[in-house]
Amino acid sequence: MELRGSGQLTESPSGGQEDATFNLIILALTETLSLGGLLGNGAVLWLLSSNVYRNPFAIYLLDVACADLIFLGCHMVAVVPDLLRGQLDFPAFVQTSLATLRFFCYIVGLSLLTAVSLEQCLASLFPAWYPCRRPRHLTTCVCALTWALCLLLHLLLSGACTQFFGEPSRHWCRTLWLVAAALLAVLCCAMCGASLLLLLQVERGPQRHQPRGFPALVLLTVLLFLFCGLPFGIYWLSRNLHWHIPHYFYHFSFLLAGMHGAAKPVIYFCLGSTRGCRLREPLRLVLQRALGDEAELGATRETSRRGLMDIAA
Repeated sequence: MELRGSGQLTESPSGGQEDATFNLIILALTETLSLGGLLGNGAVLWLLSSNVYRNPFAIYLLDVACADLIFLGCHMVAVVPDLLRGQLDFPAFVQTSLATLRFFCYIVGLSLLTAVSLEQCLASLFPAWYPCRRPRHLTTCVCALTWALCLLLHLLLSGACTQFFGEPSRHWCRTLWLVAAALLAVLCCAMCGASLLLLLQVERGPQRHQPRGFPALVLLTVLLFLFCGLPFGIYWLSRNLHWHIPHYFYHFSFLLAGMHGAAKPVIYFCLGSTRGCRLREPLRLVLQRALGDEAELGATRETSRRGLMDIAA
């Protein structure tokens, strides 16, 4: 399930050398972005797990950061043999494990992003009705169900397309990959539709010129996925369904996938930080502001201010 080489077709030794150098630069950038994404998502995961916020959407970010952390870790390891071509090669079992685990985390991240887009869209369209009617543990149940269903698909693909559980079946393998392609299309359509409605609602709102908070975070994350995350899914489905893909799509899809995972923590920081105070605020407050917890932040500042006044008195 893993494409080992870049599939280069060269016409001359000089052209082949240039292509090899270009591919090495792309792969080195992929490793750098993946490392930065590991650090950033690790920080988000640590901050969200050590601080229980009242905002239920924080659970979505926690699960997305966990999926991105696993994906980027496997992504970094999978790119190493291409960087050290001829010097290092993984066994077939390791290559297949990295391939299936990456696609599993990719589908989990996409499913969670679709869920949070739909829920934020409903919260924006029905601000008075939805918070009252929303089940208390909806976010936890949605995240648990997402991981369980994606794990089921992962096990079915592993059983039908690999030798993990016996002899692979070509017919069932292609059928399951068609199901995965249909799932990817449905999730992307639902995410784009919900994000479009959310964007229209934000533009009609009182803060349409400077949308802040969690709606802006959702919109930017969806836009980031469409430009950087979607090419990896298209490549992966094309590779396993034997569809034709462009010559350099392999390396660019890997680069964009690393950029997709690394840019999310940057978006959280940029939306949560305030002008003139960047790099001087605690990361917990920055992340909390990105989630839209302005009221709680205001109460925290007021409590701190009163404490300082009492000390001065």
